[in-house]
Amino acid sequence: MTHKVARASVTIQRELGQIISNDLSDPRLPEMVSVTRVDLAPDLSMARVFISVGGDDDEDMKNALEALQSAAGRLTHELESRIRIRRLPRLIFAADDRIARGDDLSQIIDRVLDEDRRLRTRRNS
Repeated sequence: MTHKVARASVTIQRELGQIISNDLSDPRLPEMVSVTRVDLAPDLSMARVFISVGGDDDEDMKNALEALQSAAGRLTHELESRIRIRRLPRLIFAADDRIARGDDLSQIIDRVLDEDRRLRTRRNS
């Protein structure tokens, strides 16, 4: 990723987070919606915007994604007034499941460690 793309990605992430939190009112949006990262295409034509919502409710995530995708035009317009970029990318919203995957991985590691402790205890007895 070039420095220009990385800088644009961080700027879009920060500004979208502020716009969603402060300026967007849609009853489908949960109270806590965070823009966790933005992956920009090298030519800046598309931005995959990853979000997380408070809690683990799949229905909240589905509703948030629908609300944000339907507001993509307005969000792009707001971004145009806040950042200076030649052409704004098309926004595509996606769920960020890194936190859930991290929790799953942590549980697997805990189970393996517990099993290892049990096996060591049996050998030492």
